[in-house]
Amino acid sequence: MSMPDVCTLDRLTYDLEAYERLLQSLLDDGFTFTDFSTLEADEIVLRHDVDLSPTTALEMARIEASLGVESTYCFLLTTPIYNLLEVEHVQALQEIEALGHDVALHFNTHHYWDGPPEVDELTTKVRAECDVIGQLTDSTVDTVSFHRPPEWVLDVDFDGFENTYQPQYFSEIGYLSDSNQKWQTEPPFPNGRPDRLQLLVHPGLWGPTERELDDIITELATDCYEHVDRYLEALGV
Repeated sequence: MSMPDVCTLDRLTYDLEAYERLLQSLLDDGFTFTDFSTLEADEIVLRHDVDLSPTTALEMARIEASLGVESTYCFLLTTPIYNLLEVEHVQALQEIEALGHDVALHFNTHHYWDGPPEVDELTTKVRAECDVIGQLTDSTVDTVSFHRPPEWVLDVDFDGFENTYQPQYFSEIGYLSDSNQKWQTEPPFPNGRPDRLQLLVHPGLWGPTERELDDIITELATDCYEHVDRYLEALGV
């Protein structure tokens, strides 16, 4: 069954079946998916900022691979929500890459600075975190997405890494994001079909069934508490 044209999509539910339908609609509309090394006409670079859930990220990566879709998954090293060094998350990283996707860094400037640092200092911190993820995947990590990006990283080309907010991926093309589940109430493509596009998706906002943002946050808090309890129980505390 053919999917509706992307420009006619009115709203989306944030469940994985709806996500698969969105991808199929983009494919049916003539788009192909690429990475951050190149972006030509009728191409999309699909980026995932993994703020909340590496597990859901892996589920989405499997869906994409089944459709022949390539994407880039950006992971945080400085977050209280998940520990990327845990075995299950390392395995998720490795499977995502084995499925043909790129693994990248989601870098939190706010963890280190209140304002803009010297460029050399920024590059050193970014490269250090890229190297950690590279060691986990046995690959070179060069693509960086900034978490809650400050103004001073937007439309800037940095030496030493690929910034997902540099002009050719941001201001010079179409740029759409699912932030705050806004596609529940507004169309994902309000201005029609772009020629080239960066599409940002946050896996933690999606799931097997649609959930409201408040429920997602409550579930995350419960998971964090249970994780600490299991850790303390193993120590006999």
